[in-house]
Amino acid sequence: MSNAAPKEPVSDLEGVVYVVSNDPVDNGNAILGYRRDHRGNLTPLPGSPFHTGGKGYATKEKEFGLPHFGPFDLDQNIIVNSEHTRLFATNGGSDTIAVFDIQPDGGLVSIKGSPFPSGGKNPVSLALAGDKLYVVNKNEDPERDMTKTKPNYTGFRVDKNGKLTPIPNSTIELSTASRSPTQALLVRDKFIFDGDFGRFPLASRVAMWGEDIKKDTPSMIRSFKINPNGTLTQHAPTPAPPGAFEGGLDVDNDGEPDPLMFGLQAHPKEPLIYVSMVSSARLAVFKYDNDGKLTFVRLVPNKGELICWIKINSAGTRAYTTNNGDNTVSVYDLANPANPVEIQTLKLKGDGHPYQMDLDSTEAFLHIVKHRTFPETPIGKGSELNVLKIKSDGTLEEVSSSPETLPVRDDLLARPQGVVAL
Repeated sequence: MSNAAPKEPVSDLEGVVYVVSNDPVDNGNAILGYRRDHRGNLTPLPGSPFHTGGKGYATKEKEFGLPHFGPFDLDQNIIVNSEHTRLFATNGGSDTIAVFDIQPDGGLVSIKGSPFPSGGKNPVSLALAGDKLYVVNKNEDPERDMTKTKPNYTGFRVDKNGKLTPIPNSTIELSTASRSPTQALLVRDKFIFDGDFGRFPLASRVAMWGEDIKKDTPSMIRSFKINPNGTLTQHAPTPAPPGAFEGGLDVDNDGEPDPLMFGLQAHPKEPLIYVSMVSSARLAVFKYDNDGKLTFVRLVPNKGELICWIKINSAGTRAYTTNNGDNTVSVYDLANPANPVEIQTLKLKGDGHPYQMDLDSTEAFLHIVKHRTFPETPIGKGSELNVLKIKSDGTLEEVSSSPETLPVRDDLLARPQGVVAL
């Protein structure tokens, strides 16, 4: 339990930010909590870190030789409910979901019975639709043999005390052991969309899955409709649009651009989904219908390198992307939501590579979690939380105290992943 003493309601604080440490040792995973003041300065919350009762998952970057991005990527491994009273986080290395009650001062108290089994191996992403929690079990942990199990999407009921109970017949298992789902993007409490990384043949994945990895299907978008009883109906996967990867990176040196698309976000008002075409520096726009089926609209350019995760403000006027390869963040004008226009590309301070991000509830600040990669980032640097002020025109400027160094294991194993801001 947290030893933080209640001080004032969360609504009266300037802000609270949580990051998952993803420590891959037994019972090492934890939520790092910070209080943010009106200038964007961060102070650790009393009682932080808040241990999840499980472990993160090791990426073994030195052993597998991963580049900046990789098949172990994810989004939404930490989420909160709409009331900001409960927090959920994955333990990707021990196949469980931790559930906390958020205290008035921002501290976290683990609920009775937490953590709960995730219904699969290597949970990486969560979505909360009312009293239904959906989990992406990625089935890709280099510390363990994942060849005898398969990735899945599965659902749970959340009772008033936060206890998770599996929803009967809600699990959808993917066809092969090495498919690589990344995200449970919830849209209008009716649909779930996900960018499946696919069998991208990096050395790390060939080591785990063998040469057959090069024969399987590349990245794709999965879409599901949530049924009234909590089960899921899956539509046929959506491939990348024509020309999406022309001129893109060829990391695996097979003579072809790498067809990577993941990192999804929905427009808050229009039936549109935005998807990062990671290896070719493009942002794709798709339209979805009343059943959640997707139709391609267009591709627009991105000035960064390795565009990854996306956030959109509640008004639907600005989109933000992290660009993993060159430590930048981009801002798009959504005056025409179906045709985003990049209006800013900002170099982030510090080291490491930007991954997940979140806007606070007032949309005054954008928070970006970064981690070091081998061999580019020196030991002792790169695991950071960058804080950016959102200006009146929706563009960004980094606050003077940013970045905050995250207190995580610095041995090429811990890779902080996931951020949520209140």
